[in-house]
Amino acid sequence: MEKRSLIEANRKAVEVLQRNREMGYLYAKAVRRYGEGELQLKILDFITQAFQQGKLEESVFSSWDSMLSLACGVWIQFLLVDVAGLQKEELNALAKKLFEEVRPQKGLH
Repeated sequence: MEKRSLIEANRKAVEVLQRNREMGYLYAKAVRRYGEGELQLKILDFITQAFQQGKLEESVFSSWDSMLSLACGVWIQFLLVDVAGLQKEELNALAKKLFEEVRPQKGLH
């Protein structure tokens, strides 16, 4: 099996996010603000910094699905906080509410 890179996961995450109209809009807004290349580097830099600071476990990089999930999560947070202007506290509250609603219905995995 061919090993895939975080760069590929980052690019695939962009494809996945653009399937959602709102995320696609925010992504286009971010591209206009930062440019495509700088935007990609910004996201990869966030992931690298989080890993170096010990906020990510090495296992996150052990599979394609884990890397893709990580990249999607970083993109979503970046677009909502840095581009849409949502406060991190609001994002945390929204995520907590979502997980509480999902948990009784079914597992996340």
